[in-house]
Amino acid sequence: MNSLKLRVTHKAPEPVDELPTGLVWVERGAQRAALFTPDEIEPSRRYPLLTVLHGAGRQDELLMKAYRDEAERRQALFLVPRSHGMTWDLIEHAVARGAPQPGGVAPVGRPDLDFLEYTYDLIFRRYPVEADRLGLLGYSDGASYALSVGLSNPELFRAVMAWAAGFVAIENEAAAPGMPRPAVLVEYGTHDELFPFEQVAVPMREQLEAFGCAVTFRVDQGGRHWPSGQFQDEALDWFFSEPWQPRS
Repeated sequence: MNSLKLRVTHKAPEPVDELPTGLVWVERGAQRAALFTPDEIEPSRRYPLLTVLHGAGRQDELLMKAYRDEAERRQALFLVPRSHGMTWDLIEHAVARGAPQPGGVAPVGRPDLDFLEYTYDLIFRRYPVEADRLGLLGYSDGASYALSVGLSNPELFRAVMAWAAGFVAIENEAAAPGMPRPAVLVEYGTHDELFPFEQVAVPMREQLEAFGCAVTFRVDQGGRHWPSGQFQDEALDWFFSEPWQPRS
């Protein structure tokens, strides 16, 4: 993977006669993403955009069911993409080559990042997105991907919510002094059989704090490698309750 950078910038939407609302499919070739919008879009209003990333096995349809009502409830846009392979491109190559470390990303392809670029550009050109309220939320492999993409693109994302992330890879450019740091919420189960708490969760918190992120660390007592029933509401309440003041 040559880079974790997303080559896309926020822009004012282009004038259109009518915007599709509700469930809107974004497709390019075999790749797809579901965009959920409020029932009505007010052109004068700006809407937060939250991207939800599934774990290994492409459970995007499960996440679509979980998040389909949140767009109207939260008055926000929710994007649920499906990975090109059975998991996200960075993770597939991490398994093949060994988990990447902060400061270095292996030179391989990036079909999921390229599709995210395409999707974000399309959304920005059509919908009134609030530039300072973009976030990523991921589960397991999707959590590792959310942290890696979010922290490598701090000028785009304000916050990352991660349930049971295994690792994080960060671009050299994003690690430079003076670069903004997205806020992070992470949760782990104390009895996670895949990512043991003391070996994965605690070092992850320390790594993120050392990188300079403001970290909200939550523990699911007795939880295994499956999100707690409270994680979705708690993560969304955290994201939507923050003021996220505009960056200078």
